[in-house]
Amino acid sequence: MALQKILIPLSILTIAGMLKISATSRELHWQSLSKILPSFSQSSLIQSEEMRSLTQTIAHIQPENNLENHLNHNLPARNLMAQNPSIPLDGSPVYVQKQGQWLEAILTGWRWHSSTGEEYSVSYVANGSTEAGVSRDRILTLEEAKQRGIATNVYDLASQTGIEQMVNAHNKWRDTVNVPHLQWSPALANYAQEWANKLLRENKFEHRQNLPYGENLASASGQQLSPERVVDMWGNEVQDYNYNNNSCRPGKMCGHYTQVVWDSTREVGCAVARNNRREVWVCNYNPPGNIIGRKPY
Repeated sequence: MALQKILIPLSILTIAGMLKISATSRELHWQSLSKILPSFSQSSLIQSEEMRSLTQTIAHIQPENNLENHLNHNLPARNLMAQNPSIPLDGSPVYVQKQGQWLEAILTGWRWHSSTGEEYSVSYVANGSTEAGVSRDRILTLEEAKQRGIATNVYDLASQTGIEQMVNAHNKWRDTVNVPHLQWSPALANYAQEWANKLLRENKFEHRQNLPYGENLASASGQQLSPERVVDMWGNEVQDYNYNNNSCRPGKMCGHYTQVVWDSTREVGCAVARNNRREVWVCNYNPPGNIIGRKPY
């Protein structure tokens, strides 16, 4: 059985409530902004209270759970059929030893080989590369990696460590353009948590109406994101931003990046809501950025 994996990033400039997005397991459909607002330039930055950009990352992973085709006929088939992955393919991060280093990864497939035992397919978080036939002894679960001092990332905001990683991830990008660091706001974090919970509960992905703050969103399924991965997903939009004319590359979005580095923003508060199918991340910013006619810094 072939491994099937889809990872679709979606980033769209929108006016709240006017852009309809529907997702299936294979594709995303959206209505063209040019049809909604013929006079609106997609390269313009969004206004903080009326116009928003959003990023959606959805991963659908169909685990590979196969038996080796050429079985040892001296071994009863029922013994092979009883084999199950010793590490669940539930999207939880693992660490895989490769060329003397332990690298963060996601398990995307599994099979039982009659002579070598368990073999996994993995996707490496840092660059998205994949590898098949990874033996169990090269893999550490997240808990095993923590016990050995290998894993330092956390995957929620329930601890001070998670909060610090979220703030540091923002400030890393802000350092690249020499703007003041952000401070964590518990009030904004509570505000973001309310919205993240609602989006998860109602299976939606949209901005608040009449929002007084800046807002970035991210969503994923089939894997768990860390604060750093979430912010880097937004920050990497810098490759589509032209500072000289203060616009995004045609057909691309960069409003998440500009909010992350907006010079007058001073506070950030973020939240994540997660179940066994999906997770939603929300960050709110005060004062808000992405004001039309202004450069971010």
